[in-house]
Amino acid sequence: MGEAYRKIFWGILILTFHINLGPFQILPNFVGYFLMASAGAMLFDRYGFILFQKAKHIAGALGVLSLVESLFFFMGGSVFAPFSSFGPLLFGVLELLFFYHVLGGYALSLEMNGDKEEREQKLRLQRSVTVLLAIQAGLYFVFSVLYLTSIMAFVLIFSILVRLYLMSIFAQLRREEDGRSLEEHSTGSESADTN
Repeated sequence: MGEAYRKIFWGILILTFHINLGPFQILPNFVGYFLMASAGAMLFDRYGFILFQKAKHIAGALGVLSLVESLFFFMGGSVFAPFSSFGPLLFGVLELLFFYHVLGGYALSLEMNGDKEEREQKLRLQRSVTVLLAIQAGLYFVFSVLYLTSIMAFVLIFSILVRLYLMSIFAQLRREEDGRSLEEHSTGSESADTN
């Protein structure tokens, strides 16, 4: 199931770093969100946890909102003006919920496998990620509403650091899942050899 966490990693990468060709983004944000929704669907199909289904729906909603935002941008930025104040807060809260549900689902899968200590560690990680994302969403919202452009660079740097931290988390989860799959495969082949 490491492939799902790899998709989330790439989704975060697309959301963090933008490559533009003139006014066009090569990989717009909605591509990253839809990639993350696909990962949520994979995790839900594998484990059946409602947390993963919620994550899938949240990432899908983020993808649709981002697509609508992109369409409005190309039609003329002033059409989507009310969204410029509340959009960062909405996106921040929805991203927070997505990561909360994915990390909670991962912790639940560890509990299902009997890894209680590892589950507690992932729940602590879930709490710290939730706090960081709440701070990020709050800062971005306050500074964008108050038009504090001089301090906005600090918020953007903080956001990039949070996203890099998230990428490292999901790279680690992918490695853990790939390692767990290899262990299950080797255990299965050993039991087949003994029969």
